[in-house]
Amino acid sequence: RVIMANAKLMNVLNLPHDKVIGSRPGEVLGCLFSGESPDGCGAGVHCTVCGALRSILACQETGEQSVQECQVILGDPEGTPVDIEVTATYADIDGIPVTLFVMRDISAEKRRGVLERLFFHDVINTVGGIHGIAELLNGGSHNLTSEQEQEYRHWIRDLSKKLIEEILHQRRLMAAERGNFKPELGIIAVADLLSEVHALYANHDVAEGRVLKLGEVCCCNILSDQQILRRILGNLVKNALEATPWGGTVTLSSRESGDDIVFSVNNPGVMPREVQLQLFRRSFSTKEEGGRGTGTYSVKLFGERYLKGKIDFTSREPEGTTFTFTLPKTVAPG
Repeated sequence: RVIMANAKLMNVLNLPHDKVIGSRPGEVLGCLFSGESPDGCGAGVHCTVCGALRSILACQETGEQSVQECQVILGDPEGTPVDIEVTATYADIDGIPVTLFVMRDISAEKRRGVLERLFFHDVINTVGGIHGIAELLNGGSHNLTSEQEQEYRHWIRDLSKKLIEEILHQRRLMAAERGNFKPELGIIAVADLLSEVHALYANHDVAEGRVLKLGEVCCCNILSDQQILRRILGNLVKNALEATPWGGTVTLSSRESGDDIVFSVNNPGVMPREVQLQLFRRSFSTKEEGGRGTGTYSVKLFGERYLKGKIDFTSREPEGTTFTFTLPKTVAPG
């Protein structure tokens, strides 16, 4: 529990002295999960993956300084994520052991790192494809048949469209994080949309050695943002394919549920508990490279805040992992 805090902390959080002293760190910060357990902050299931708690416990156990990163999900209506670097240092005050706990807000640099890596990774891949085909057309066109040359020109056109879409999506993601994104609503045929997503990923590189099949598909129309919805389903499908072992099957489907449409993506794998607890966090990724983690985060950001749907998942034997996106069929986002 907090026995002393500096004035800057209380000013930043706009909290009076008596609300800070005696509270636990997650309660002071307004962590969404601080009340998850009847025993308070530090005892909930999400606390097991909390960098702040791990830092404090490591310091208390070893007597050595511990520095870790932590993402606190605030309990506000938007579930705002705040990335902090935490440093726990052992101290002795008149024979009383205490932990000096210092927090540094690194949200801006984490956000910038994630967005920059995603943007440059996707853009460089697409530009590389355009450059490679352009080289073939420029240097070896005399060895190409007219059919091959025409096919390569179509590839350049398609890759150029993809490049434009990647740039526009980056702009949309930045606007969404600032709260300035405005969906472009239109009538969407669900069956056509799922067929399009299936065709896009069934022969994608990430689907090599795996099967992407269409399960139950309902035939109805909904009012939503088609590009964003396609992106959400594409992200879920791509993640599922990446998590599926060689020879496995990913199933994309949809069904009607009253006034809602429920999209689902299933794969046979089961996620470790620690991964399940950290999904949808901006900086979290199951991949080792730094700067990842916008896939499921952007799915939840766009799907819930702007399309007014609900993203959820289950991951257990023997069903595997299923992500669902429940979306109103006719209610326009406000």
